[in-house]
Amino acid sequence: MTMHLNCLGASGEVGRSAFVLQTDRRVLLDYGVKIFDEAGKPSYPLKLEGVKLDAAFISHAHLDHSGFVPNIYTFSKIPWYGTPPTYDIADVLWKDSMKIQGDELPWGNAHYKKALKYWHPLMYNHAVSVGETSFEYRDAGHIIGAAMIDVHYKGKRLLYSGDFKMEKTRLHEGAKRVKGEVDALVIESTYADREHPDRAELEKKFADEVYETINEGGSVLCPAFAVGRSQELIRIIRAYHKDAPIYLDGMSKEVARIYMKYRKYLADYEGFMEDMESITLVESIQDRKNATEGGSVIVSTAGMMEGGPAVNYVKYLNRDSKIIFTGYCVEGTNGWLLQNKGQLRVDNNLLEVELPVEYFDFSAHAGKGDLMKLVKDCNPEKIACVHGDKSRSENFAEELKGMGYDAVAPKLGDKLSFQ
Repeated sequence: MTMHLNCLGASGEVGRSAFVLQTDRRVLLDYGVKIFDEAGKPSYPLKLEGVKLDAAFISHAHLDHSGFVPNIYTFSKIPWYGTPPTYDIADVLWKDSMKIQGDELPWGNAHYKKALKYWHPLMYNHAVSVGETSFEYRDAGHIIGAAMIDVHYKGKRLLYSGDFKMEKTRLHEGAKRVKGEVDALVIESTYADREHPDRAELEKKFADEVYETINEGGSVLCPAFAVGRSQELIRIIRAYHKDAPIYLDGMSKEVARIYMKYRKYLADYEGFMEDMESITLVESIQDRKNATEGGSVIVSTAGMMEGGPAVNYVKYLNRDSKIIFTGYCVEGTNGWLLQNKGQLRVDNNLLEVELPVEYFDFSAHAGKGDLMKLVKDCNPEKIACVHGDKSRSENFAEELKGMGYDAVAPKLGDKLSFQ
């Protein structure tokens, strides 16, 4: 039996993951937004022209995978499936999108409410059928609640990897090896051309930078993504510095409270809870003042310093302080400007920042080795390399072809068929 995949996003690009899978039903696999395009604006998946959908399966809550789900309810009333943490975090992120973008969004409050109403929970290792097609979630090891989507239809199997990580981190055990061959693999290729640094060595170097800074009376500002990275940093810092004052600010606080709800989704729930109880959740001007007096670590949104409290902290850090990034920053964002030009854009003015700036690659994505492990485990007849910039996805597909696989890097709007 043939499966068809219509690529509405994340094809030759990172962001706005959106694919329509057609078996005996038409189902969305993710429906996200690209937060910053070349003009610094959000961009959305290609339009669903005359397509009647039956359901949507969302791999995880990051906006580039879930951020366009409310738009479904401008034209449809289909059920969408996600793990409980995905639902809770997507709720937070959608509300924030409405707050920031307002009337510029192509969906509004009524559609957001419908999206909450039409959610159906799906746990790991449980299957649900839509028509004759079965969908099962598998722990992706990326962020809390993230899932690979395992699809079975009339003896054929397709695996949609979403974003995944096999290596164990302070929060997650990592994705399990896939058992059994698949006919088609739709795999992320975000870091298909490189390995991430050794995690233990990276943590130690990061901890040494933190110790050196706070020991000299400075503060360490860690602009961090609200979902996953902020919580991971708290665990890493506490593993090495039991008594250092840690301040958590921005949307990271609300997301951390969601993490605290889900024992079964974390590798060490008791350790995470203990670490959370040892930090200060910033709730007042006085808390922020205390955080910048020196000898402390501040973990604050936004990770690319586009909004959130992180930008304001820079103005009050003393000269012994340091700014440490731990995630990718899109070119042109404040995070990119700081790392590459030592500048910060505030109210359309470029300010020179004299504080030292460091970067540590604590990626929650698979590196090349893990991508190859998944390919070899699945041994697929066909591979679609998605969620990577154009050259990276194309090079990954060519490398896989050289290994004997039928691989392709689809372009936006392409329709793929899997026999």
